[in-house]
Amino acid sequence: MTPSERIDRVIAAVSAVDGVIGLHAGPGVPATYLPGRIVGGLRLNDTGGKVHVVLELRSPLLETAERVRDAASTAAGVPVDVVVGDVALPPSSSPQIDT
Repeated sequence: MTPSERIDRVIAAVSAVDGVIGLHAGPGVPATYLPGRIVGGLRLNDTGGKVHVVLELRSPLLETAERVRDAASTAAGVPVDVVVGDVALPPSSSPQIDT
């Protein structure tokens, strides 16, 4: 498996966890540099990794983070630490502004 395939596999596994909005790629957050793209919020090596995520505010955050850790670690084949970089309302719960 190439590094790009491994990263894509972890992204897919993390994104599939209920309550995950996406990766968090803010200042100071680890990133992975691949040919033609940068993946912010995810760093892997041969012994472990770290993923920064944005979680929905509707579910228990610690339980969701544990599910993210399990999914990412399984997909990567190494232990992956999880950092909740931000929380947000679910996209369907965003307030509507009438004009």
